[in-house]
Amino acid sequence: MRKSFHIIHTLKVLVYLFLLSGLIAQGDFDLEDLNFNSETYGDTIGPGDYLGEICIVFFGHENSYDSRAQFGFLNNIYLDLTAMGVEDVGIIGVGKDAYQEDLDGMIENQILPWVEDLQANDYPVWIDHGAIQGSTYFLDRDGELIYQFNIALLNPTEPEDYEYLINLILDFRAENGPSVFRIPEDTTSIQGAIEWSENGDIILISPGTYQERIDFLEKNITVASLLYSGLDPDMVAQTILDGNLEGTVITINGGQDQSAILLGLTIKNGNEEQTGGGILIENSSPTIDRNIIRNNHAGECGGEGAGIAVIGESYPLIIRNEIHNNIVSGYCDCNCYFGGGIFVDSTAFPVVGGGENLGNTFYENTADGGYDLFRGPPIDTTDWTPIFAHHNIFEDCPPDFLGHIYPENGWDLENCHTLLGVENDPNIIANDFKLLLLFPNPFNPTTKIRYYIVETQPHQSPGKHALSLCIFNIKGQLIETWMDIDQDLGIHEIQWDATNQPSGIYFIQLRSSDFIQTQKGILVK
Repeated sequence: MRKSFHIIHTLKVLVYLFLLSGLIAQGDFDLEDLNFNSETYGDTIGPGDYLGEICIVFFGHENSYDSRAQFGFLNNIYLDLTAMGVEDVGIIGVGKDAYQEDLDGMIENQILPWVEDLQANDYPVWIDHGAIQGSTYFLDRDGELIYQFNIALLNPTEPEDYEYLINLILDFRAENGPSVFRIPEDTTSIQGAIEWSENGDIILISPGTYQERIDFLEKNITVASLLYSGLDPDMVAQTILDGNLEGTVITINGGQDQSAILLGLTIKNGNEEQTGGGILIENSSPTIDRNIIRNNHAGECGGEGAGIAVIGESYPLIIRNEIHNNIVSGYCDCNCYFGGGIFVDSTAFPVVGGGENLGNTFYENTADGGYDLFRGPPIDTTDWTPIFAHHNIFEDCPPDFLGHIYPENGWDLENCHTLLGVENDPNIIANDFKLLLLFPNPFNPTTKIRYYIVETQPHQSPGKHALSLCIFNIKGQLIETWMDIDQDLGIHEIQWDATNQPSGIYFIQLRSSDFIQTQKGILVK
């Protein structure tokens, strides 16, 4: 965290704490979660449900524009923390039932729990906490108050305020939990921070160009820039790992799972003689999310995977990346240069894209075959399962299967989009249906699959929708399905019992005739 930010906002908070002297959060509460987008919708919740985690309690009014902006601010912070692999921070919003008619506006597009204190009881939670609108309380892993301030002091549209708050949360989390290493404040070497880190730690990189090649070693860690949830879209382009044409820029080959995360960086100028110019993933299954992977090279006398190479027993999640201007080439006169964007060998099975907001963007990649995507076929392709690669964006949709994608039967490219026409793409469907977050997730062995039907489409009978719900394993195999589900408008729930399934990653998919949405579930036994 930049010290100037810390000093400025610490002064603001100290002034507010002085004004609130003597007003200390007193205890737990249990109120019903009213946000249907929340994992705990319908349950009674309170800070006591977050023991073992950092819990943040925010007080706001449903009928207040400022409160809606502040609750949205906390939601964006929560989404970025989740993207970094942070699973031990909980946030609860507390309103008042007198303003329930404005509830829909308060929780619109938000996923955090929202509860309402009761006017009939003279708002005991607000009184017990000495809260006013905007009051925000931090509780430690034992449920003890460690910090309080008024979030109204921060501007949700100001990057400095955003950076201050997310770093504040990460610092409180690190006091009795995973560490945060900041580059270049703590060290100028990203690889040095990796060597110091332990599983679960975060390496947070400030904007700049770092001429460095890194290896995740055998660690499940997060290496990330500080994303701003759209507040600062240039952040990814400004945080650069430059391989200086000296080898693979990022190597992940220590058996990592999807809790190893590479997030929000530009990876460029990798140059490897054979496999993996930008990123090499071998016998590992990390999450590669929202990176720009460009101007990398692989190949000498043959080569593959200039942008990303996925080989061995690897099942990574590759989502929301921009992959362009990567080249596989060499000096040999042969048809032996494959996968300019992504190369996958015959034993690996990544997920490339997914829901409509999870697709990767490919353009101007070069190779002999599979400019954007190349998959090495096994000897026997009789029972070959196509790689799940929905909602990716190409220069043309459908892409050319002889040049840009190889082979055609190796990839499931349903609902692809055209690079210059995404906004008008008919494959992007308005959310008449919504697949809500699974709860619990991770789970063992049961989880609740909930979906929400918002409105009736013109071609259907009023109040009814024909739906299918499917579950796939990491290899893309269909393991369970509920066909032709006719449901009324509103929220519906199916409980999935995975007792007979092995631990791993599963994809839950909700389909109608013109809609598809996918969620990821993790079964841990």
